[in-house]
Amino acid sequence: MKPNEFVREFLTPAIVPPVIFALMLFYVLFEIASLGRLFGLVLGLVLATPIVVFVLPALLRYLMVVLQARAYGREPEALDINLLSWVGNIWTLFPIVHVAAFIYAVYVTDSYFGGSAALGVAVAYAMLLPASLIILAISHSALSSLNPFTIFELVKRCGFSYLIAPAFVIAATWVVINTKAAFDMAMLTEFVSLYFLFAAFAIFGGMARPLKLERELDIPMPVSIDEETQQDRHLLERTMVLNHAYGIVSRGNRAQGLEHIYKVLADDPNDVAGWAWFFENMLRWENPEAAFALAQQYVHELLRYGENVKAVKVMMRCRMINPAFKPLIEDLELAEAAAEECHNEELANFLR
Repeated sequence: MKPNEFVREFLTPAIVPPVIFALMLFYVLFEIASLGRLFGLVLGLVLATPIVVFVLPALLRYLMVVLQARAYGREPEALDINLLSWVGNIWTLFPIVHVAAFIYAVYVTDSYFGGSAALGVAVAYAMLLPASLIILAISHSALSSLNPFTIFELVKRCGFSYLIAPAFVIAATWVVINTKAAFDMAMLTEFVSLYFLFAAFAIFGGMARPLKLERELDIPMPVSIDEETQQDRHLLERTMVLNHAYGIVSRGNRAQGLEHIYKVLADDPNDVAGWAWFFENMLRWENPEAAFALAQQYVHELLRYGENVKAVKVMMRCRMINPAFKPLIEDLELAEAAAEECHNEELANFLR
């Protein structure tokens, strides 16, 4: 990692708007939770526990989002409300295991062997933690992130540049400790700690990005529910878009309502399924005219990509409701050829 690249990743929590917002939000929420100590033990726990229970998983999940985005050279996405849940994308919660294991290992070592040994364990953990988190972000597999052979392969692939990550973790810890000692201001110390935490995950991702580790490391495909979760998210997003479009169309502005759907479909990585989903659901509206207009664009897309059988099925589906349905004028010739290819002479004759 070049010096300018390191500086860019270090400044990610200060220059990338979604990350700035997430950093400030988590800081405020943790400060609210810490105010509980002013109300005594019982009331303090009542105030702090719900915040910590929901905020902690969201923080860990978002940090993994930052790491993964920087590893693939993308800007981190905005904080998603779904990150507040403990359900779905379980791999993003695995850093909790690292935190618990670190605390336990340091505590046990300190109890039996003294502070020097505990410090050695802490340094050793700091050396291995970045590699484990990078593998976790790339593979989404907790088992892969704990595999010593995979960790060693990553470290070997990174070479001496890997030392940047643990060195930053150790240096950041030193700065936080000295900030607390020098200023004795809990709010300042907590903000600096949170900033360094965000910066560390961005640096981990930036360090991995030029190596294309997802292609070169021997990381097995993870077994997870990510695909199912992503499908649920697409369904929720499409439903919200459809409801919004329905409201626009019902107010007499069909063109604007359809344009809202087309814009979403243009950004949909699985636009083939998206076109089919919107078409089927719009046919259930009281007035199917908007569905017919969308069907014309849908047929246009299908013909453009040579999906003649699907195009014919869509046209026939529309003609069952409205026998006068035709595709766009510029698509008539291709539509007729598609109908002939499917041996649907009735449709072909209608389109001539």
